[in-house]
Amino acid sequence: MLKLTVLISLSFACNVYSKEDEFVRLADKVSVAKGENWLKATVPFVLLKHPKFERLQRSRPATLEEALNVEYLDNVKVKLYLCFSNEYKKKLINNRDLPDAQFYQYYSADIEYSTIKIDRSTKTANFLFPAPLAERDGFYKGGYVKLIGYAVEISQNGVPFEMKNSISFDKYDRQTEILKKFKEQAAANAEKNKGVLVPAHLLEPGYYDSSSVFKRQDATNY
Repeated sequence: MLKLTVLISLSFACNVYSKEDEFVRLADKVSVAKGENWLKATVPFVLLKHPKFERLQRSRPATLEEALNVEYLDNVKVKLYLCFSNEYKKKLINNRDLPDAQFYQYYSADIEYSTIKIDRSTKTANFLFPAPLAERDGFYKGGYVKLIGYAVEISQNGVPFEMKNSISFDKYDRQTEILKKFKEQAAANAEKNKGVLVPAHLLEPGYYDSSSVFKRQDATNY
């Protein structure tokens, strides 16, 4: 009986956030724009409902741990993967035998929140990428940023929320299997460029939002 209970509990834990856009959704596509010294990547998202809202509506909490303010979502992480193509090397080598993927460069960073108010307004998680690197590698030129793709993951306590349109890759936005493989490649390869993409609020205080509280992160880790 104990074994069955454990299996049921594990199954529930794995599927608690499995319905797309039930609790969190992306408000729009990820945008990347050039500033003075940085490329700014913006993830617009909306918190719709606390995962435990219905349960706490049905019954009062019995313990301190269960006593939650469901107007706020705690321990949220927004993770962003970006992919650019090194157009400078691509042009320099000019070898048609090399596939485009050989020139892809992946970057990632995450922002952690202690809490965010659930008010159905659009929040923005902002990240900064050094403009000189983008210019050096040829994916920023003439005022245009050439973004190959991105993937967004929003989670609470390590459990990701399922969201529509959280992955975009070149011309394959409707091909689910290709999008999954793209995200796998991003996750596997972004570590080699750790520290290049940075949460914006660590460098520029103007990105603080009055409806959320960032967890303390050390800029020296980036």
